[in-house]
Amino acid sequence: MYKIIQDPVNGPVKIDGLFSEIVDSQYFQRLRYIKQLGLCNLVFPGANHSRFEHSLGTMFMAHELSEALEIKDDIPSIAALLHDIGHMPFSHGLENEFYGLYKVVHEDLTRKIILGENPYDDSTIPGILEKYGYSPSDIADVATGSSKKYPLFSTMISGPIDVDEIDYLRRDALFCGVTMGQIDYKRLFNTLMVNGSDLVGVEKSIPTIESIIITRILMYNTVYFHKTCRIAQRMLGYAYLDNDKKNVDDMKMTDFQFIEKLLNGKSSELVKRVMNRNLFKVAYRGNYTVERTVEIKSLLGDLPEHEYIVDIVPPLYFAGSTRIKNYAKVHYRGRMENINNVSSMAMALSGEMENKQILVSASDRVYGKIRKLMVIK
Repeated sequence: MYKIIQDPVNGPVKIDGLFSEIVDSQYFQRLRYIKQLGLCNLVFPGANHSRFEHSLGTMFMAHELSEALEIKDDIPSIAALLHDIGHMPFSHGLENEFYGLYKVVHEDLTRKIILGENPYDDSTIPGILEKYGYSPSDIADVATGSSKKYPLFSTMISGPIDVDEIDYLRRDALFCGVTMGQIDYKRLFNTLMVNGSDLVGVEKSIPTIESIIITRILMYNTVYFHKTCRIAQRMLGYAYLDNDKKNVDDMKMTDFQFIEKLLNGKSSELVKRVMNRNLFKVAYRGNYTVERTVEIKSLLGDLPEHEYIVDIVPPLYFAGSTRIKNYAKVHYRGRMENINNVSSMAMALSGEMENKQILVSASDRVYGKIRKLMVIK
């Protein structure tokens, strides 16, 4: 028997067999309660969609791309379905705090769930995969974009043109209510070629690849790096770091379980502020330089911990072509070229995220003091 799941982005999505069993499993169902965009719903009220529907949408995209490329293997679709199964509470919103404490990212947890490794010994995913003749190790490698056995499949999940991003850009734009994210994926998929482990466009692919680059930059500037979203996430991170009962199993929680734990801890007042959208306010904004950042941190060093946030937007880690992902290849007039070499638009956008700002936000207790320290006129 098959099931039909009505996806607001892609329409009816049909699943059966292995796919249905994975969707019904404990750790996949948990994704219903992990928001795709963390606390961005405090700014974009519609952003309440979850990792559950994004994972289904990524699986659907992988199936569509596999058909366009005449790939007869289900591994890309299986890996796409599982690629986010290890996400922590509030998705990327708290990943820096979790990494600082436990030295893992969500891809590490995805691998552990697929393999059934500690602390996910109760995962049914490896048994489901083996029942249908698939190696959990092979699927984990593809799902985390690291497969040497199936490098093309890894590129389909995580590459310059990948099904993960095409789904989340379209989905996030829809639920945030912003007028972007209109990517003609069907045209793109039907103009792609396979060259080894690469997906390569042709000349007629260029406008669609440009649209992905533009959408990516607009979504990061408008939604993902929105100052208020980042303030809320950092405040929640402070609350977690202050919690005296935090432990590695917190990464297995849902958003609701995580908030409940924090509300019952010593950081409850800070959590209540976040949940009531009583957030820190921006006290200073200026152009980023290393020297200015050091100066600001020195000026604020005597203020109470966790009463202010020094943020750099876009973050320092978000730099270079691997983040902008403007390194797609196209077969152009008999030569293999980087998209930047044949698209003036892609080239013009290549440095877009390099212009960074310093934002200092603060609680009511220190807001006035920070404004005076920063000599804002």
